[in-house]
Amino acid sequence: MASSFQFQALADSTNALLAGKLVTAVALGIYAGNALTYSAVIMPSLRKFSSSSSLAVWTETFNTAKSIQLSALAISTLGSAALYYETKNTSYLISALLMAGSIPYTFATLLPINKKLLAIRDGNRLNGQRDSLKDNKSDDSVVDDLMRRWSFFHLGRTLVGFVSLSAAIYGIISDSGVNFILSK
Repeated sequence: MASSFQFQALADSTNALLAGKLVTAVALGIYAGNALTYSAVIMPSLRKFSSSSSLAVWTETFNTAKSIQLSALAISTLGSAALYYETKNTSYLISALLMAGSIPYTFATLLPINKKLLAIRDGNRLNGQRDSLKDNKSDDSVVDDLMRRWSFFHLGRTLVGFVSLSAAIYGIISDSGVNFILSK
């Protein structure tokens, strides 16, 4: 059977390692790219609008992106750790530690701000529905300050994502991970 042969070929340790490298690099790229989109596009754009509109858009993008980021964080951390375990290449260990380190960083710096912004947004209701046109119950300067602080601390996650991605790519290039291309 062709499918059983293909599965056995993938399960081969060399191919499994290659698949692990690919999945880890893709997850790191998604994490870093999403973080960069926030830092370089979304947050600067939101500063051009009223705080109630900015907060409405931030809330929607945050709620949509968090599952993507959490999945990419988990896959890239576990993938980098597994690659280090299999190869003993310290580039993967650096990648895993950086990604794992972004968890307490996020809890310490961004989570308190997230909670405040989401609470302010939750207070903007009209007839039980969220209303971006309704004035914030909070002063605009409070929302603006929280958004600036969130953007500043999120830049740390962006940098961690790209350094971790760079470390993993270096690991892929520096070990036997690319020999399959060069040996043919």
